[in-house]
Amino acid sequence: MLIAQLSDPHIRLDDEASQSALARAAERVAALEPDAVLLTGDIADTGDPEEYEVAKRLLAPIQAPIYTTAGNHDRYDERQQYVAEVGNVRILVCDTSQPGRDDGALDVEWLEAQIVPAVPQIIAMHHPPVLMGLQWLDEIGLPRHDRAALATLLDANPQVVRVVAGHVHKASTAALGGCTVVTCAATNIQAALDFEAPGMKLAEGEPPSFLVHAFLESGQVITHVQPV
Repeated sequence: MLIAQLSDPHIRLDDEASQSALARAAERVAALEPDAVLLTGDIADTGDPEEYEVAKRLLAPIQAPIYTTAGNHDRYDERQQYVAEVGNVRILVCDTSQPGRDDGALDVEWLEAQIVPAVPQIIAMHHPPVLMGLQWLDEIGLPRHDRAALATLLDANPQVVRVVAGHVHKASTAALGGCTVVTCAATNIQAALDFEAPGMKLAEGEPPSFLVHAFLESGQVITHVQPV
């Protein structure tokens, strides 16, 4: 079973590059015929309702169900927090956005109530629950107490096989509470790996990519980074 993950398209009505980049990524994902797609936030850049309509049109080639989370640039009337089931995998979609703020917050109590035993589970969110070592990004991440609470929860629930996030505009991996945490690159603009920069710097010439989480018959889960 394949679950693809796209992130951070930042669609703008006056930005053709953001739109064509998402169209290319959607075409590439559609060719894989995944069982489901996760879109981990910052779908729109300003939150204009028309930006979401454009994104929906660009994602139309994908036949699989698409499950979205909210990023700090998104504007929704309702919380994007729910549970989805894909085959025997349970996806716990968390809304880490806070109105009017770029940093995030995680409702760990809600998350704990959704976890069930003996079923492979993925937790999806926008803000990664680990420090990235990038000053500008860690300042707008999740607070320490949320990261610590999630680590405790993951340590007690090894059936959670992945925590997946966006926000970083780079593919990266870490471990939290014995669970693998991965972040997905953006469909368009990539962040430079600069550990000293006080603000986000753009990476020149780095291709966008998406993630493919493959659930093998052996029970193993492998995550591939697929350039576009």
